[in-house]
Amino acid sequence: MPGRKAHNAQPNHVWTPAELEAECATQLRRIGDKLNFRQKLLNLIAKLFCSGT
Repeated sequence: MPGRKAHNAQPNHVWTPAELEAECATQLRRIGDKLNFRQKLLNLIAKLFCSGT
């Protein structure tokens, strides 16, 4: 479209093995935290709505 500026692409970052390892660990920790929270929430809902013995 006329009048629109193209977005400048950022230069490619070369990842070192240590940076890759740290980034993977961070992402896995975030995924684990989300799954842990989801499981705790499901357990709470189950306790509230399921009849006990």
